[in-house]
Amino acid sequence: ITSLQIGSREAVTTMNASQVSSEESVEVANQAGARLVSVTQRIVEIDGMNQSVAAATEEQTAVVETLNVDINQINMLNQQGVVNLNETLKDCDALSQQASRLKQLVDSFKI
Repeated sequence: ITSLQIGSREAVTTMNASQVSSEESVEVANQAGARLVSVTQRIVEIDGMNQSVAAATEEQTAVVETLNVDINQINMLNQQGVVNLNETLKDCDALSQQASRLKQLVDSFKI
């Protein structure tokens, strides 16, 4: 009987230790679950930020493309302006020569 009592006490002690260990395991699992929830929330936040960054990048790309088109148009207009200026200078030079020739002709009729 004594050995049965000792065996029963040891079994109860082992069961109590197992229960404590199980409770600790449940606590650790609960903490891990809470941390996983926190990590999941952070991942959702980061995903939202990534989407915002992607949208902003697309908007900036569109603005850069528009600026590129505008700069090319300005460059073309500038080149056309230079061509027009050169033509105007040539026309002014020709007009000046004609004015000089006309002055000579008018001067030749003076008495």
